[in-house]
Amino acid sequence: MPIRLGPLGLSPTLTITNLGIDSNVFNDALDPKRDLTMTATPRMVARLRTGRTLLTGALATGLVYFQRFSDERSIDYASEARADADLGAFKPYLLGSSTHTSERLNAELDIRAPRAQTHLAAGGRYLASPRAGFVAAVKHTSVEFDEGSTFDGIALSRTLSSNVGVVEAGVEYYATPLTTISVIASRQQDRFDAAPERDTDSFRIMPSIRMDAPAIVQGSLAVGIRRFDGQDPELPDFTGLVVQGTLSHAIGELTKVDLAVSRDVQYSFEETEPYYLLSSIRVTVTRQIRETLDIRGAVGREQLDYRARFAGTDERRDSWQMISAGVGFRYRPHIRLGVDLEFAKRSSDRADREYDRTRLLGSLTYGF
Repeated sequence: MPIRLGPLGLSPTLTITNLGIDSNVFNDALDPKRDLTMTATPRMVARLRTGRTLLTGALATGLVYFQRFSDERSIDYASEARADADLGAFKPYLLGSSTHTSERLNAELDIRAPRAQTHLAAGGRYLASPRAGFVAAVKHTSVEFDEGSTFDGIALSRTLSSNVGVVEAGVEYYATPLTTISVIASRQQDRFDAAPERDTDSFRIMPSIRMDAPAIVQGSLAVGIRRFDGQDPELPDFTGLVVQGTLSHAIGELTKVDLAVSRDVQYSFEETEPYYLLSSIRVTVTRQIRETLDIRGAVGREQLDYRARFAGTDERRDSWQMISAGVGFRYRPHIRLGVDLEFAKRSSDRADREYDRTRLLGSLTYGF
């Protein structure tokens, strides 16, 4: 931590993103609207170590600006806290976070709808031997959309406000100092107070591998099976492969490749198509030209395979593609300036869900 006040460490940062022109602010298929946008986010991270306990906290405020469409402006808030204890072989933790934001929830939802999200978790790791350990956790996440938020005539507080509870446990095998292999089993309950017909119970088992620096490939990859059972007989079930991974690899000393992949069930705001299977992949390549200058390019794709509530209904498929290129300049060790040009397109079986968007965006990051 760059700032020290006795046992307390502080790390302030300021990030400015989305500074530039968005050619389709509302992702509109027929009448795209252009605007100048900017998001400024000051953030403070604090750490305090007392004996065997490490306390970590963070506060952030997002100031979202639109020049023409002032109704889209917002002030977002995020906070998080975590406590980790080292009790020898047993290492428990507690964490909590709260977010109030109007940012888009995902690639499906085109409206910037205000919502509050909270996440609580408690768990720990028990080291049974130098090579093996057990992990367990309980988690609770809630999402609450404002009552007045609607999209395509559908109240988001009804179809997307939810409470999710998860209980998980598993084993870890420490194959090397850099490599951990684990198998985690979890039980999940999704509950919708305003729409109980969307309630589901899920079971998943996820073998995974995690590789820490300085391994040749760093990151984690989990591939498993999820059984998604609807409580309402009309809600279709799903059993299939799920994936979650973020990996990076350095080619020589100047080039880095980052890969992010996922495949899992996500809830939709639609009432007749209550969820979809989301498959996504994103590849980013960063090349260091010299010490203060880098260039990067990225390509990404998401595919949304919808599941209809009623048998015999045609199920649709949406897809989203993105390609971007950018340059970054490090003015000082703690200041980085960047410019990115991004093209995005969504295709759909429904013409009103399609759009094209171009964004030319600048960014600035200041932090110790």
